Amino acid sequence: MEVIIDHKALECDITHSEIEFLSRKILDLNKQLIDSEKAKSRFLSLVANSLINPISVLLSMIPHLDPKNDVRSAKIYDTVYEQALVLDFRIQNLLAAAEIENGQVDISYALIDPTELVNEAIKSLKYAILEKNIQINIHNTIEQKVVSDPKKLYLIIRNLLDNGCFYGIKNGIIDVSIEEKESKLLVSVKNQGEGPKVEHKPQIFTRFAYGPEGYHGLGIGLSIVRDLCELMDGTIDYEADTSSVTFTMTLPLETNLSNSEAYGSNEFLFESFDDAIEL
Repeated sequence: MEVIIDHKALECDITHSEIEFLSRKILDLNKQLIDSEKAKSRFLSLVANSLINPISVLLSMIPHLDPKNDVRSAKIYDTVYEQALVLDFRIQNLLAAAEIENGQVDISYALIDPTELVNEAIKSLKYAILEKNIQINIHNTIEQKVVSDPKKLYLIIRNLLDNGCFYGIKNGIIDVSIEEKESKLLVSVKNQGEGPKVEHKPQIFTRFAYGPEGYHGLGIGLSIVRDLCELMDGTIDYEADTSSVTFTMTLPLETNLSNSEAYGSNEFLFESFDDAIEL
């Protein structure tokens, strides 16, 4: 009995089998990646929520320990206070990153004065500003309060100012411009210094990326700025030359208070800042 082997059919069956196998592997890997991302988000949220309460207590208590005229104790006090503020800021960023990755970000509007948010951010950066002897100028052409999400806008401004202080030169100047154009809020933060050393602009907004000099940090500040801007239908971009860098945030503004769910005025600070910024 002669057995006829259809080589083409056999090759076709093998090919289909290989494709099915590879497809299953890709699906398995994709599921593992999704599970890994979920686990990372849960971890970030757990860490941030576990740390937020104790740091809030510390920040509310530290101002009452000001040693006043004791020089030695004052230096210790400043160091402790500075690091507590830095830790609080990093926790706020971690919490924001976790909420963004989990898709749990809610937009809550309020009637606010953008200049006050900038001033609060400046207070929280007091030590970084003093260390580099940075002068901050605020140019606000908006005469009335605006409607936006105060907590998210504060975190955006805080990250942009922190970035300007960190990468700005000593004895430099940071110019903050606030203006309204076509029912949009524009906030620009310009610092003196070299621009980001990246091949493409999106790299600077990538989470967990390397810094411009190659060192590694959390790398979440500017990525949070980008994500929050996008969540509020806004944008973030930057321009750089040989001596300065300017980040510009654009957000649409609510014009109808009845539709904005606005509440109060400038009720925007994180709970941990209620007492902490009374420097």
